[in-house]
Amino acid sequence: MRHYTPGPVTCPSRRTTSPSVVLLLAAALGLAVLVAPAQPRAAEHVGPETCKACHPAAYEVWKASPHARARETLPERSRSDKRCLSCHAPDLEDGIAGVSCEACHGPGRAYSAPYVMRDAELARAVGLVDPGEKTCAGCHTDSTPSLVRFEYARKLPLIKHWEEPAPASPARK
Repeated sequence: MRHYTPGPVTCPSRRTTSPSVVLLLAAALGLAVLVAPAQPRAAEHVGPETCKACHPAAYEVWKASPHARARETLPERSRSDKRCLSCHAPDLEDGIAGVSCEACHGPGRAYSAPYVMRDAELARAVGLVDPGEKTCAGCHTDSTPSLVRFEYARKLPLIKHWEEPAPASPARK
């Protein structure tokens, strides 16, 4: 019995991509992100230094924040306890100590490219997370050791590292 081997696939000499193909590829990438394993692989993280390249002010605010030093706040005996590290250094296996950008915004491999970040809708479609109270509540719960109960509205200004959208200019008459 002979085995069938297809011939080479030829491509047209013109190298243009139709908008529908681009949308299809973006949708496929978005779907791949949605069905990806819940625990991201190390190759999906890019690290805070990558984020710093385009967001230097946000990086500096983060670097000075308690999140950047979260692992250091643990007692020495707890710095290798997985129960503590799941919140104080969730990306430690990737060499990132503390709570970095991707701990809250999602692994950046698919959305960190500048051409993706310029399109907010595309960036969100491929994995960028806009964290909110629910994201914070993943670690800041009533059962976590703390002297003060976590209040989202009161704590949010302490980690503010984003730019507010510019107010819309009034329409000219």
